[in-house]
Amino acid sequence: MLHWQNSVANPKGVWGKDLYPQVKKNNSIKYAKRALKAARDKGMLVIYVNIGWRPGFPELPAKQYYPLLQGAKDTNSGIIGSWDVEVIDALKPKKGEKIVINFGSDSFEATDLDQILRCNGIEHVYVSGQCIEHVVATTVKRAANMGYNATILKDAMSGFTDSNYDAMLDILPLYCKVTTSDKFVKSL
Repeated sequence: MLHWQNSVANPKGVWGKDLYPQVKKNNSIKYAKRALKAARDKGMLVIYVNIGWRPGFPELPAKQYYPLLQGAKDTNSGIIGSWDVEVIDALKPKKGEKIVINFGSDSFEATDLDQILRCNGIEHVYVSGQCIEHVVATTVKRAANMGYNATILKDAMSGFTDSNYDAMLDILPLYCKVTTSDKFVKSL
């Protein structure tokens, strides 16, 4: 569950204000909710990855200009423990489900995600998330390079624009399988 948090998937969030129109248009929360329920019902390991930083953004280089993340720095948004980093109400984690904090577009870099997956014998990851062109694409590519099999649930994610979303659906099959939440649920 990648970046299903207030700053990204809520219309009041620093990125959500730009992403939410696509989230709503695509009904991606509805499809993510369906897939999440089915995964939980089957006892699958559910992991959330949320982007966030400590006060003062020590995880980001002071002199680096990273336009996508600059908005969070400029507005002091995305501080760990704040509303920004909490999972949206519709997809709240259940007790015991892991939340991994990442600092950029890669869910594996500088996190314990790989260790959690390997310690639980996970070889195949199913991905639902926001920012298909950012965190989803980077994470899926990294997963493939690390030896994981991955499948994205294309209706349980959105991008900043339709063209970004469509472009990623042209590229990502080079790294993973692509399915829908309905087919995922039926496969379980």
